[in-house]
Amino acid sequence: MMAGAQLHVKTAPCIINALTGLAQKGLFGWTTSSDPQYLDAIERWMRTIRGWEIQQEWIVPSYGILQGICACIRAFTKPGDGIIVQQPVYLLYARAINNCERMLVDNTLHYEDGHYTMDFEDLDVKMRDPKNKIMILCNPHNPIMDVWNKQSLVRVAELAKQHNVLVVTDEIFAEHAITPEDMTPYGSIEAAQDHCVICTSLGKAFNFTGTSHANIIIPNNDIRSRYISQRDSDHYGSLSPFMRTATLAAYSPDGKAWIDALLQLIKDNERIFGSFLKEHCPKAKISRHGAGSLLWVDFRAVGTEEKVAAQFWRAGIQPDLGSKYGAPGEGFMRLQIGMPKSELTATLTRLSKVLADP
Repeated sequence: MMAGAQLHVKTAPCIINALTGLAQKGLFGWTTSSDPQYLDAIERWMRTIRGWEIQQEWIVPSYGILQGICACIRAFTKPGDGIIVQQPVYLLYARAINNCERMLVDNTLHYEDGHYTMDFEDLDVKMRDPKNKIMILCNPHNPIMDVWNKQSLVRVAELAKQHNVLVVTDEIFAEHAITPEDMTPYGSIEAAQDHCVICTSLGKAFNFTGTSHANIIIPNNDIRSRYISQRDSDHYGSLSPFMRTATLAAYSPDGKAWIDALLQLIKDNERIFGSFLKEHCPKAKISRHGAGSLLWVDFRAVGTEEKVAAQFWRAGIQPDLGSKYGAPGEGFMRLQIGMPKSELTATLTRLSKVLADP
């Protein structure tokens, strides 16, 4: 159990085998982004795994989700414009917004009864301001690790359409929805079609975040054209042969089987950790967990953030403090449970000794 979103397991064997084969061939030259086999694999995965019918021309390979978000910010806003986020939220959105010389506009999430909901009244106000031209929507939402229901996404789409706001959706955790049927791709919502940019990647799904690659999916022709122009001005060259090979291997039945096995491990580990908290730290509460190997835990009834963090440090666990994700996250902690059960139980044994002697 550690800070950070990195899984403590190797990526899928089908990916390792495919990349090993590529390395042995020794041919790493220029690869076209319009490769039919590559586009086929993405289109088929979105249809069969995410339940989203897309067209191949919507797919725009890019050098990472954050790069894609920054490209959208530069293409569709100007310095000083507002970018709407929903804190507590992935901290690097704030850095991207600041680096692009835009203003972060917070539509704070509402926390009650162990889970979060969107404040649509406030979102309406924020979107109504003509300077706020983009909303970064995270689904599943990091760090709370929950999935937005379809009703909430439809409401976001209706407001965005009404106020002409571009919704840039980060769906990097989509394949890790604990109940896959709960995951609604934002781009599949009819009202969203003409104002959305969907960011997808192997990153979280296959523990592949050390690579610089993403597939940005954009249904609207004009938005896609403007995005491509900005992406190419950022020195986009061609598709990495390693990412082409990895994607073809991942987006396959073997890749899906690996994800299913990982999700079962996560469910088992969550039960282990939940039982641990009930016995050793009953005042701490796991927020509703809808996706991923990360848990968002409410420690506010246990003590100050500094006190709880000190206990984790003593147990040899680097704490991932909720305050990193904006002021609304203070008192929470994001914890990684995507690891072998032996590693998790060893970590919890150390933590139990610290909690027993605070």
